[in-house]
Amino acid sequence: MGRVDKWLGEAGPDQPISEVARAAIATRSERMLEYLPLAANRWKEDVEYVHHLRTWSRRTQSALQLFASLLPLKRTAEVRKVTQKLRKAAGNPRDLDVFMKRIRKAKFEIGDDDKREVLTFLQKLRKEAQPKLVDVAKWAESEGIAKKFKGVVKRTRWREVADEETLAQIAPTLLEPLVVRFFHFAQQLSESPESLHQMRIEGKKTRYALELVESGFPEIFRNELYPAFEEVQSKLGVINDHHTAIEKIERWKAETSAKKFPDFLSRLVDHEKVQYQEKANAFCEWWTQQRSEELKQHFDHYMGGLP
Repeated sequence: MGRVDKWLGEAGPDQPISEVARAAIATRSERMLEYLPLAANRWKEDVEYVHHLRTWSRRTQSALQLFASLLPLKRTAEVRKVTQKLRKAAGNPRDLDVFMKRIRKAKFEIGDDDKREVLTFLQKLRKEAQPKLVDVAKWAESEGIAKKFKGVVKRTRWREVADEETLAQIAPTLLEPLVVRFFHFAQQLSESPESLHQMRIEGKKTRYALELVESGFPEIFRNELYPAFEEVQSKLGVINDHHTAIEKIERWKAETSAKKFPDFLSRLVDHEKVQYQEKANAFCEWWTQQRSEELKQHFDHYMGGLP
């Protein structure tokens, strides 16, 4: 499989935005659909196939959202639903893969017998989760999803009366709503800790959008602002792993008879709750008002000021 970079390498600041949009949707949807059969049929060889499927489906969603004004409405609605379906199909299998990896590389005390019991339990759930992904892959092939994405790409065009804008001209307009939402939740963090989850979601959306439009800005966007979002996402991702673990364990327990549910997982919930709170508190201390304002000022400088 050829390597496709997350950046739109050939996009330039003077390139018409419709060309950028076509390249973004084509590269991301193609990558997503390349990983689909691998995630469905060869996941035992490499569980990262499922991870890549979910990641590229998110990147595809980002491109469809960011360039929505240039896309054919009806055809785009269809491929949006397809992309969401693929992302959701990969979700549960990927969460189980991540959880099993955490058990195998446990940073908490777990006896050999407990580890074997938990892994056996999780492997059974993982096996049960795979058929849905296989069915979705078969459905996507039978529906000619790749052809439908090509139809969207072919019909992507500038739809305004005024002359078409370049990437450099329109990039701030495309990016601003995402950046505003990110800082909206970031600035609420001190008074509303539950904003942490939404901040992570908006940060991820902004990061994916930055990958698409960074060529329309000075190099600082790739060299400084993108890494800043990656750092935020990394820290929030660790917190989210604990939150997801708590939710998953409690759901598995509710769906499993008491005799078949590993006792260690019941005890692990308390550990995950402590870790979640500790990591969340540490992030709130790290994400100071000064750090938030400095990052916002970077965007202000290149986007003409944010509300």
